[in-house]
Amino acid sequence: MALLKLKDIGKIYVSEGNIAVGIRGINLSFDKGEFVAITGKSGSGKSTLLNIISGMDSYEEGELYVENNPTSHYIQSDWEEYRKEYISFIFQDYNIIDSFTVLQNVELALMNIKNKKERRARALELIDRVGLTDRIHHKGSQLSGGQKQRTVIARALAKDSPIILADEPTGNLDSKTSVEIIKLLKEVAENKLLIVVTHNFEQVEDYATREIRIYDGAIEFDHKLRADNKESVTENKQEIKEAEKNKKNKEFVNDFKDGLKLGGAIYTSKPKLTVFISLLLLMGTLGLFFVTSSFNVSYSSFGDPTMFTPMDGRVIVTKDDGSLITDEELGLLASEYGVKDYIRYDLPLDYGSAFLVLDDIYTNATLCYNKDFGSDIIGRYPERDNEIFLYAPISLRNYFGKAGIINNKFELFSYEYDVVGVKYFYDNNLPFQILLTKDAYFSANYMKYITEYFNYADVLVESTTGYENISHRVSFYQVVVSPALQGDSIYLSSSELSKYDLSNPDIKITGEISSNYYAASKNYTFSYTFDNSNIVDSEILAQSAEDNFIYISVDVANKMVENAFKDNYVQFSLFFENDKAAAEAAEKLSNSGYIAVLSTDTYEQVSFELILLKIFNIITLCVWFGAVIFIAFFINLCCHRAMDAFKADMAIMRSMGISAKVIRIGMYSRMFISIIPAFVLFPVIAITIFTVPSLNALFKYLYWWHYLLIVLGMLIMTARVAHKQIDRLFKESVKKSLRGGDAK
Repeated sequence: MALLKLKDIGKIYVSEGNIAVGIRGINLSFDKGEFVAITGKSGSGKSTLLNIISGMDSYEEGELYVENNPTSHYIQSDWEEYRKEYISFIFQDYNIIDSFTVLQNVELALMNIKNKKERRARALELIDRVGLTDRIHHKGSQLSGGQKQRTVIARALAKDSPIILADEPTGNLDSKTSVEIIKLLKEVAENKLLIVVTHNFEQVEDYATREIRIYDGAIEFDHKLRADNKESVTENKQEIKEAEKNKKNKEFVNDFKDGLKLGGAIYTSKPKLTVFISLLLLMGTLGLFFVTSSFNVSYSSFGDPTMFTPMDGRVIVTKDDGSLITDEELGLLASEYGVKDYIRYDLPLDYGSAFLVLDDIYTNATLCYNKDFGSDIIGRYPERDNEIFLYAPISLRNYFGKAGIINNKFELFSYEYDVVGVKYFYDNNLPFQILLTKDAYFSANYMKYITEYFNYADVLVESTTGYENISHRVSFYQVVVSPALQGDSIYLSSSELSKYDLSNPDIKITGEISSNYYAASKNYTFSYTFDNSNIVDSEILAQSAEDNFIYISVDVANKMVENAFKDNYVQFSLFFENDKAAAEAAEKLSNSGYIAVLSTDTYEQVSFELILLKIFNIITLCVWFGAVIFIAFFINLCCHRAMDAFKADMAIMRSMGISAKVIRIGMYSRMFISIIPAFVLFPVIAITIFTVPSLNALFKYLYWWHYLLIVLGMLIMTARVAHKQIDRLFKESVKKSLRGGDAK
């Protein structure tokens, strides 16, 4: 049974409407042990015949048999496997991988040897036999033509395939080296089929066992020159079958390992291109990071909102008939249910926030009390009502200072506090919190109700003594709570009243302060009436007060709130040890004439604002996905060019018979290795952004699952881009991808 058999093989080329015959009516049979020299003039079809035998070019007529098996039904993967199992090719124009060293080029053909030391020893032996020991670590691009050819010959010999095809193997070598190479080919191919295309038959005449001359695409003659060695072929055939059987037992594992090795070699072979792709993937990773951070969506808005501010163990209660509860009733209820604490006017618990302007920084702050922010704080927690502790994002450190603003003053709702402690955090999704004592917390919120919203005061000055009657009404449109005032004191700052001696007991002063606050779907009116007994002079305010401002004490502000709440605020909060105890108490209260809910209870809110918010979030998500697609498109576009640099190298590997699986795994692993620097630098850059105060405020803080999403997204994106580009390169035939692949 012949190793190769060609029956009526014909090849036709069609180019721009012209038809040319490459070869026609070729009938040949080859077996192991033969050294076949194919001769003929340039363009006669020698290389075309060799390309068909190697499976790098198709045939339109006849049949090619491999060990009596037809190949006309072969698809690309079948030809890849055929070259892997049967063919070693020595090209006329080298087709060396220029970015690989001599050693890497030869070791590429020795992937079947799994032992690294054994593979290295075999490669060094072959390199020495072709006389390139002194060039072992030189890249292909650094070799002369003859050195490249010798490298390719060593690579072909290393593969140890049953068929060696050589297209003008000595065309670029001097006469002495040519003789040595032919001798080497003869020696190594003793038990193989060696087919050499040459224009100089004299070089191989003393070694060839057969000469085939091609003329105008057809066989001119086929002469046998001497006997071939078939006895040893039979013995070797059995050895090869055993070897092939052992290979297939671990094919998948071996392909994977070989692919990883190849990927590592490709990664290091082109440093500039490797740096470019690594930078490209770093840009993609950072782009995905910035997009994810910039388009941060409030995912909680897609769920049902809580009815109140969630607080551990809190139960919100009202009477089921909507009537007010007295302080005495509340005390008895708290005693009966064993509450830890209770709040009569609990509106601040759900509306305890402040909008602050710190130089050019606009931020919201949440007011709180009875909170523990850990032990690693600067300073201490507040102990008096005029002290506060700041739990602030690191972006505000430039405003408050590196060591905090301990013992400095901080103004909140026109009241000045001493800052006794501070702690910075990096998660800018968390709220800026201001910790006060319990009494100061409620007072601060009461001051907010009075000072943040529309407020006014009318003052009437009257007198019937003296030279003339006085009846003068003055309106104030700004009410300010001042720490300079104590008790029920009020200070009037008005140029209109400056002409009157307000300390004169004959002058009667009456006035009313009023402020409106809308919260919890209800409007609250805070009011307070005063007279001469409340009016005081203040040296401090006299120096700093604004004209037409009315200044009130904290006590007055608290009374205004109490006046507003005591007649119409029906809700109160009870606090228990934990949520479980709170849930049990809420159930009992609901069965005892009260309406009681947990602060963690949710409700279905249908409002125009909520609908707009959800639409906005959906649009934001769409924009995010659009940005991700754009990043993927950009990476794919850049990789299209970068991958083209590997087209010839891939074609050479395919022509060598390296498995398509191995090449694909190698290209994938090369891309994944290229993304490792991005994954190393990415967290460093992210940490820098969120720890540097001036940068922290620019991007929303991301959590671990965001980073996992970015990493998985980049891995999928990289795999997808690699898959698309590799498929594109594999669609081209080996012959088309190789340099100098024209028919001859």
